Amino acid sequence: MKIWLSTVLLVLSAAAWGAPPSADGLHTATPDSEAHSGDAPDIDDTAEPPINWVDTTHSYATNQAQSLAEWMDGFFGDPNYDIESAESLLRLDFSNEWDEKDSWESRIRLRGKLQLPRISRRLNLVFSGEDGDQLNEEELQQEDRVALQYNVAERNQSRLDLSLGLNLKRFRPGIRFRNQGPVTEKSSYRFTQRLQWEDDEGFYTTGEVELNRVLDEDKLLRWGNRLVYGEETEGTEWRSGLSLRQRLRDPAKKKQFVVNYFTSVNGVTDPHSYTKNYRLGVQFRRQVYRKYLYLELEPSYNWRKRHVDDDRDGVWNIVMRLEIALQRDLRHVDAQESESQEASAAAAAEAP
Repeated sequence: MKIWLSTVLLVLSAAAWGAPPSADGLHTATPDSEAHSGDAPDIDDTAEPPINWVDTTHSYATNQAQSLAEWMDGFFGDPNYDIESAESLLRLDFSNEWDEKDSWESRIRLRGKLQLPRISRRLNLVFSGEDGDQLNEEELQQEDRVALQYNVAERNQSRLDLSLGLNLKRFRPGIRFRNQGPVTEKSSYRFTQRLQWEDDEGFYTTGEVELNRVLDEDKLLRWGNRLVYGEETEGTEWRSGLSLRQRLRDPAKKKQFVVNYFTSVNGVTDPHSYTKNYRLGVQFRRQVYRKYLYLELEPSYNWRKRHVDDDRDGVWNIVMRLEIALQRDLRHVDAQESESQEASAAAAAEAP
């Protein structure tokens, strides 16, 4: 019954993807991706369709909700953003985590994707969590994987990918569907559904829904929900979280500083339904020295129990992270700015 339910969900998703794109389809590109998104299709400049309230609403939603959401996802290194970026993007994380119950743990992790244009422009090599779902620190430790991902097709609001995990001990084929778009002038949604098969876990499906609300030009409120259901899961494994991301510096500034206030709750439904953890915390993230270097501090308080019969404990957790974004635009942006400044100074000196 579980497998049939998973299959029906994916068939319905694929049917929605296959429908003609709507007039309010939304798939914005960030400034970095616009320069590498390929040749634009031919457009008849003489054709000027009438502008109505639908066009106005779509334009405003694109600028307000989707643009800020994508900026925040790019800044925080959201897995969905990385695997759908217009070019290769790798992130190298050096993290130290202190947990009141589990003491210290240090870890180095590579994530992101590499394009393989010599084989196919649609084929990518993806590191760590190829499904692109939001993962907490505990889940990230279990998702250090490598996979091939093939973009079957992409339209204004939808995208369909096939994946194949690369591991000598496991065979992990999967399919992933994404749909996103505006809800209101300042709100947007994102839906992701994935069906995966693994040797030791059988079939399982992962669904994620995000709702974004722009409060002002520097504040984004997000409500995210995630469900995992499969042959070997503890019933339905679920998580729900609310976050407020606030940009504290003007986007024109060279080094950005963002604070993320968040709370989340997660649990399972079978064989015993219970809540595993209530979490409340804040995440400080800023660029340091260069635009491709990020420094992060994430303290949180967790009220958790690992098993249904355990007593619930209050536990402090602190994660400190240094991240290097290995992307062409970020690597060379400072050099380009220096060249531009030198050229301006030279022009000023030559002026009479």
